[in-house]
Amino acid sequence: GGTMTILNSLKGPDIIACMQETGVSVLVGVPQLLTALRRAIVDKIESSPLLIRILAKLLLGLSGLVRKLTGVNIGKALFGKVHARFGPKFRLMASGGARLDPDVYTDMSNLGFLVIEAYGLTETSPAATFNPVEKQKAGSIGVPIPDVEVRISEPDESGMGEIAIKGPNVMLGYYKKPDATAEVIRDGWFYTGDLGYKDRDGYFFITGRSKEMIVLSTGKKIFPDELEKFYKQLPSIKEICMLQTERGLEAAVVPDFEYLKKMNIANARETIAFEIEDLAKDLAPYKRISGLKIFKDSLPVTRLGKLKRTLVKDLYLKGGERAEKTVHKGDEGILDSDAGRKVVACLAAFSVKKHIVPDDNLEIDLGLDSLSRVEMVVSLEQTFGTGLPDSFGSEVFTVRDVVEKMQQVMASGVAKAGSNVRLSWAEILRQEPSEEAKALVRTKRNALCLLGWQCCRITLKTIFGVLGGVTVRGTENLPKQGPYLITPNHLSNADAFLLTAAMPAAVGSQAFYLGDTKFFGGPVSSRIAQYLQVIPVDMEAKLYNALQLSAYVLRQGKVLCVFPEGSRTRDGNIKEFKKGVAIIAKELNVPMVPAAITGTYAMMRPGQLFPRPARTTVTFGKPFHPGGMAYDEITKKLYADVVELLDQTSGARSQ
Repeated sequence: GGTMTILNSLKGPDIIACMQETGVSVLVGVPQLLTALRRAIVDKIESSPLLIRILAKLLLGLSGLVRKLTGVNIGKALFGKVHARFGPKFRLMASGGARLDPDVYTDMSNLGFLVIEAYGLTETSPAATFNPVEKQKAGSIGVPIPDVEVRISEPDESGMGEIAIKGPNVMLGYYKKPDATAEVIRDGWFYTGDLGYKDRDGYFFITGRSKEMIVLSTGKKIFPDELEKFYKQLPSIKEICMLQTERGLEAAVVPDFEYLKKMNIANARETIAFEIEDLAKDLAPYKRISGLKIFKDSLPVTRLGKLKRTLVKDLYLKGGERAEKTVHKGDEGILDSDAGRKVVACLAAFSVKKHIVPDDNLEIDLGLDSLSRVEMVVSLEQTFGTGLPDSFGSEVFTVRDVVEKMQQVMASGVAKAGSNVRLSWAEILRQEPSEEAKALVRTKRNALCLLGWQCCRITLKTIFGVLGGVTVRGTENLPKQGPYLITPNHLSNADAFLLTAAMPAAVGSQAFYLGDTKFFGGPVSSRIAQYLQVIPVDMEAKLYNALQLSAYVLRQGKVLCVFPEGSRTRDGNIKEFKKGVAIIAKELNVPMVPAAITGTYAMMRPGQLFPRPARTTVTFGKPFHPGGMAYDEITKKLYADVVELLDQTSGARSQ
């Protein structure tokens, strides 16, 4: 006989303490438990000094190699301190209930632990296969136990099919449910609903659930858990669930807000979309995400930690999770304080949510984007009568953060040195950029710089010509002298290069672009940016800087190209315009030239490393002056003008 210890806590320290106290020899759990234990050990190693980290990784590799070649477990001796924490009697870990990540198995095995993975279901009493101790395979559910048969039903060309089980361990049927029984038991075989394959040594491997497998319209098959593991490499992602919608492969994402806060990243959605796109550039196109939505709270899971995919999809299709939150006990006074009431009054003007609570996320719950954060800071300055640093908007993530920061400001009694209250957009745009920022803008160019720009322009025209040709319309609508704004739709990273190739030399030589430091912040790319007159700015943390540089360029009588959508489309369709362009045009009293770009999405989609052949077009519309129009009116008219140009371009190409 033996003693069973049942613990009502799944916290790592509680489990370890219990094992040491009770002398546990076998730990049985779901893969999620083993993953948590492995994560705790790896985190401990990663937080060690560099020399210790290098030594630990070398020893892990050595342990794995020796165990693979000889079957001898030296990991227990090499990592004795780790084993000591599990108690003197501890012998092995057993995993079941779901597929164990092969990386978790390998790491725990290399640490010297004996990890056993079994497979079965309640309907199979419950074990059907067992990964034999004497000859284990990472990632395998092993071989059938005695008197049990396992086979792959109707395997495809790769050998994958549904796992079926036959033997005395299989149930007789579901109680008083003959139809349900007939669905899963046929000719004595129980069909598990799990997909897998058998290798040449007779070991079985699970690849996923048949009900969870995503079959795209192209016929391509995707196992979501594999892609979820791939995308969770990103430190900004805490949880992710892959989904199939009518638009294709999409993802519900819970960000790691602690990481984003540490990195001063306020715009979670744009950041994660960019990182996913960059990570996926080497994946097959059908495995790339075409859309995502951000969730604030954890995704729903079963008691075994498996994603409730149907429920997640329902939430996703409803637009994400923006449920009304309640005020936690002890938080009642935060919003009732003087600072709290003032902050709520400021945020109410920008929030999409009526009932504001302390833990509301500014982006996800209240709907604030980068521009709204700037407006929030201006409103706070006016309300509290004190200046705030330009970085304030990127340092706060929740309503609680804003209230606590403003309480600190009120307690100090004075404004920060050199910081003045900004009363309007006009005042923000009147402020001169720093000398460091001005150095990024060469409004006066020598002959060598102009020659370099002309060479770049000719090279780009040649490249676009070779890739399919460029059709340019409406150049007569471009004023010969600035200041004015050119405002095209944004399809691809190739758009700015296409505009450079499409504009007449007299206009292009005085045209500047705003470019994200993610693309133009490196030593080589920054040099290219200078020749192409791209101004590298951090749109996330330094939006003030971007706005002031925009105004500075226009005050020098130059032309500024700005994409009103704020970022590239992910599906080829034009997105809603942000009002930043309208603010700049109205406050500086400069005209705007709408422009329509086509073809670059087919040429270079998100995540694509190299361009594909595609015919491109650029159409410039007639300029219009903002006059006395409001920001929203300007934005709507600009959007309508660009859409009309796109329709005209589409009609011209079909004739």
